[in-house]
Amino acid sequence: MGVARFALCKISSSLLPRMHRPSALRQMSVAADLKNSTIFRSQGLIGGRWVAAHDGKTLQVNNPSTGEIIADVPFMGRRETNDAISSAYEALNSWSKLTATERSKCLRKWYDLIMSHKEELGQLITLEQGKPLKEALGEVSYGASFIEFFAEEAKRVYGDIIPATLADRRLFVLKQPVGVVGAITPWNFPLAMITRKVGPALACGCTAVVKPSELTPLTALAAAELALQAGIPPGVLNVVMGNAPDIGDALLASPQVRKITFTGSTAVGKKLMAGAAGTVKRISLELGGNAPCIVFDDADLDVAVKGVLAAKFRNSGQTCVCANRVIVHEGIYEKFAEAFSKAVQNLQVGDGFTEGVVQGPLINEAAVQKVESFLQDALSKSHVHFGHESERSTSRSTRAS
Repeated sequence: MGVARFALCKISSSLLPRMHRPSALRQMSVAADLKNSTIFRSQGLIGGRWVAAHDGKTLQVNNPSTGEIIADVPFMGRRETNDAISSAYEALNSWSKLTATERSKCLRKWYDLIMSHKEELGQLITLEQGKPLKEALGEVSYGASFIEFFAEEAKRVYGDIIPATLADRRLFVLKQPVGVVGAITPWNFPLAMITRKVGPALACGCTAVVKPSELTPLTALAAAELALQAGIPPGVLNVVMGNAPDIGDALLASPQVRKITFTGSTAVGKKLMAGAAGTVKRISLELGGNAPCIVFDDADLDVAVKGVLAAKFRNSGQTCVCANRVIVHEGIYEKFAEAFSKAVQNLQVGDGFTEGVVQGPLINEAAVQKVESFLQDALSKSHVHFGHESERSTSRSTRAS
């Protein structure tokens, strides 16, 4: 029930005794400060220029905590994506010919700038994604660590020497960039999912076209602005957002795009895999999972409760590796259920900028409705707990979403 109560906070906050309602003044103050920041951008980035959609169409970016509009960003599609691909392809020749040390210096500078703007980036993540500010600041450090890591690895893209079969031959492998990379990222980690994909691509000499989620594009644009400030040349990193199917189709159809990297749903991943076959692109997919959390009867109860809370409630349950269900040994089921229920009831739910809040809003109304359907499904089957023993054992495999 704790999960369900949180999920319904947007439509019935009175159900949550520990719900902290958002401070409108605080929200407005943060939004105003960010819009005056040097990292705030609300246009796409193509060839080092900040541009609108060709037809002038825009889409709204909303604060999931209040529903208020944060900014309007371009609603881009196939035409803008092709422009971004062409820009990335033109920049590939010069970027790939830089020495590994030169690319490393650019990435290191990008890392330094991300960390020096940690507070602003964290606030931006909370504003458009909703997670508590403490978690958002943690994501900034986490996301920056990928750039730091690959800034160093850029200098260690080693080849191999292979024993030859003939005495007068020498065989060696020289690693080269594959080309333009299309990176499609989700909304739950709007900075880290980009840096984890773009960091290694740029380190080895590739250029990139990034399509962030339409729900959280502002963090991606801020990161791209810092990349420009770091001296990463125009066209090396491009950002487009808007019509997701059209953008995806353009990336798949272009022979200049040689790699697709995607984090998201299995359904979309299947489409990307099929589409990439047409031009034989390399592809990396991180798709949906079905992760159980199993608690055995010899578990330390306090440790188990903390572990399940972390596995299920991080980012309000909106992570790729979140536990989908909890399976508890019947020998400790009652004790665990009581302790876990109490721990969930103590979670403070509310606006991510409020001190002490650990559970922010779900990303949008569709997510709320999805979780509400899970709640109704669970309630409709709650009578199973009072059935015979085999039914009771089965019921203790509990799904939480």
